[in-house]
Amino acid sequence: MKKTVLFGAFLGISVLVTAQSRTFQTARAAKADGHVGSGAFSEFAQAPSQGSARGTTFWSEDFSGGAIPAGWTNTDTGTPSGTPNVTFVWSNDPAAVAPAALGYAPSANFNAPGANNGYLWANSDRGLPAAPATNHLTQLTTTAIDCSGQPTVQLTFDGLIGVFDLDAADFVKVRVSTDLSNWTDYQPFPCLITGAAAPPCSRWSANPEQVILDISATAANQSVVYLQFQWEGGWEYFWAIDNIALSQLPDYERRLANVFMTHIDGGYEFHRIPQNEFGSTITVGGEATNQGANPQTNLTITATINPGGLTASQNFAAVAPGETASMSQTINIGALAEGEYTTVYTITSNEDASESDPSNDTYTRKFKVDNLVYSLDGKGVHPAGIENLTSMGSNSFLDAADGLEIMTYYQLRVSTTVYAVRAEITSATVPGGAVIVSIHDTLPVFNDNMNQPIAQSDVVTVTAADVTNGYITGVFDNPVVLAPNGYYASIRLLSNNNANDIRVFDDVTVAQPNIASLIYIPNDVVYSNGNASAVRLVLDPTIGIQENRELMGVGMYPNPTNGVLNFTTVLSGNHAIEVMDILGNVVLTQRLNGNGIIDLTGMAVGVYMVRVEHAQGSMVQRIALN
Repeated sequence: MKKTVLFGAFLGISVLVTAQSRTFQTARAAKADGHVGSGAFSEFAQAPSQGSARGTTFWSEDFSGGAIPAGWTNTDTGTPSGTPNVTFVWSNDPAAVAPAALGYAPSANFNAPGANNGYLWANSDRGLPAAPATNHLTQLTTTAIDCSGQPTVQLTFDGLIGVFDLDAADFVKVRVSTDLSNWTDYQPFPCLITGAAAPPCSRWSANPEQVILDISATAANQSVVYLQFQWEGGWEYFWAIDNIALSQLPDYERRLANVFMTHIDGGYEFHRIPQNEFGSTITVGGEATNQGANPQTNLTITATINPGGLTASQNFAAVAPGETASMSQTINIGALAEGEYTTVYTITSNEDASESDPSNDTYTRKFKVDNLVYSLDGKGVHPAGIENLTSMGSNSFLDAADGLEIMTYYQLRVSTTVYAVRAEITSATVPGGAVIVSIHDTLPVFNDNMNQPIAQSDVVTVTAADVTNGYITGVFDNPVVLAPNGYYASIRLLSNNNANDIRVFDDVTVAQPNIASLIYIPNDVVYSNGNASAVRLVLDPTIGIQENRELMGVGMYPNPTNGVLNFTTVLSGNHAIEVMDILGNVVLTQRLNGNGIIDLTGMAVGVYMVRVEHAQGSMVQRIALN
């Protein structure tokens, strides 16, 4: 199998959506043909994990001294002579980690606070062309730390790590000792795995992941304590560490994490969902971990969907220190109207007034009920500050300049008519390339057969208008009626041997199952991604009418505007309007039948793009808001 650039979390998985079982291959290596910008591009910064408060800090190390601290030992006892060792090195360049990530954009920079003042990282990849025969055993050990008089001891640090061959749960450890002979092992990344990952597990940690470990059982009231960061790895990515601290456990501290909202089984979180794809319920859930020194009593996890005030909750009488309470509940939703919905997750307990850090007791997700588009990705829907987008394309993989297929999974509950497939493309796309869109049954895809599409478009040339609009659409000559089942929407990229590269957005904001998105490299096999590629089903019956014609007879004024934008049209029928900020985030959507008003009041001053779609065509106009 040839090696390709890893752009996301390629994971071997067991397919659950059909009776067939298939383990997808993994793939990873540096792109060798020298194309500028190969690999995944990060369009927005990776969001760090939620922070957590701690008690009084009595020891810390932020690596601002310009080197590994004096007296610390730093060894690799596993790698044989002739192969580069894997030991920790000091850096104050947050981008120094990027070469080891081999194109996975969320790991291109280490985002720990103060990383530019110094951090440590170990490069398991080492630029090797293949996995070495022997695992490395990397051990970074501190000098003695005095924990006497500390009735509880909490270890925190910021980390970023990616695994490839060996699961972190078994092979990445923080070890604690009082004599350098007897060690107690702790798991800093228990849900970082290489195989059949499903949310919340994945191949990469958050950037940074704030690791919080209660090491009181080993370290409390001990005058001599050693910490050791141990990594046994084969051909992994890297492990970066910063801001290590020892503190007392806060008296009361809980943390909400791993929230989810899904309308189907399998762990998929779709973000634009047609009304008829909902059943009678939505499943919501999350986890609350007690990171304080005392129990949390009468702890309740609640999820509320608005508008509508639809609520589900689960109560736990007591959650002991270090324990995690998991909620999974269904909400009876009735008939949801079209529009945008916000799900707010909260945790409360009898100890609310004593909570050390209330900021991590709440989390927000969004989804949209949309009868015209079905999308796994949430680009333009995610709450501000949470959205995390990368991209992949014709210059991401070896031998894939012409023929790379990017696929996104869709589960249909009812018979559905699909008129087109649309892909959100980045501004790095070069006009002049072409695409072919198609829909595939899952079984041929799982068998690496991309030659039996259920529906397929003609070749569609990528125009400058498409790049400006931010999407490319392939319309089927005849609409395809899909029976209830699982399918893949696909876009094949044809870049004229990289002369006209095409890049498609990839939404990594929310963890998705491994088969949520796939890629197919010509003359190779299907690989798993696990993110949400922005390849969407279009359910709008008017989409095939002059899709790429410049829309005429539509006007918007005044420009600049103080907020109220008058919309005029000589055309009858529905006008779908999207307002986007300069980052491409959709900040407003509405529909108008005839003249009307687009209200931008309350939005930040700046430049916006207003996209109008109609049966007669589409247009984009730049609007300045004063």
